[in-house]
Amino acid sequence: MKSRDDSTAANVDPSVETGVRKAHERKPDLLDVNEQLVLAIVRANEETEEAQAESTRLRATEEELRLVAEFRERWIGVIGHDLRNPLNAIMMAANLLVAGEKLTGFEAELARRIQSSARRMNGMIARVIEFTRARLGGEAFPLDLANADLGALCEQIAAELRLGAEAKIDTSVVGEVTGTWDVNRLGEALSNLASNAADYATAGTTVSIDVRDAGDDVVVAITNHGPSIPEELMPVLFDPFRHARNDERKSGHLGLGLYVAQEITRLHGGTLDARSADGVTTFTMRLPRSRG
Repeated sequence: MKSRDDSTAANVDPSVETGVRKAHERKPDLLDVNEQLVLAIVRANEETEEAQAESTRLRATEEELRLVAEFRERWIGVIGHDLRNPLNAIMMAANLLVAGEKLTGFEAELARRIQSSARRMNGMIARVIEFTRARLGGEAFPLDLANADLGALCEQIAAELRLGAEAKIDTSVVGEVTGTWDVNRLGEALSNLASNAADYATAGTTVSIDVRDAGDDVVVAITNHGPSIPEELMPVLFDPFRHARNDERKSGHLGLGLYVAQEITRLHGGTLDARSADGVTTFTMRLPRSRG
């Protein structure tokens, strides 16, 4: 006679037995999965903590670098400012010598060279001070707007360049080229561009300064013939402390002239572009007649 338990076991559905058996078989796998999940969570927490620590270190490093850069720029500005006093004395002495009538031809030429070099150095110092002021959050290039004639300004710049340039300096003016600008700031920008063109022009070639009426704008194009600007430098040409060409003869340049010229142009609401190919380089400044 079969017992009740035997009878019950006999009546159990085989599929139920199979499910129970499979569940028991899966227990080790589930334990492995849970263990791997816990390990993954622990590892993720560790990586998060490491990333946060690295982020903190990077912020500390960035702050340290910022402070170093700010100190350096302040120091450069102070040095530039202090250099102006002895330089002004040199310029005044040179001006007196040039204006005098007791120098021989050779002595007068030396005095003019001193005058020109001192003027150039004064411009370099001014650019360094203005760049430093801009980097420290100040207004680098405040504008004093007034009616001005861009043709007359370019002719004045060309006359100054002719004193020492090895290239010939030509100017042309087409149409009405007056507007409301800061003539001193634009003079600085255009002088930077024209001096750069003269410095890199092949001796005996011509630097052209062409001014033309363009409706609501006035356009100045400064062109020289000489080594082209390398293509890889074009995207960063107007960045501070960049040199237009790798030329050891021009190592005295700070690489701020083009940056300053672009900033002054931008503040007038204009644009400054450069093209250089096949030994011909042109910088084109387009200025609205007023900032509207």
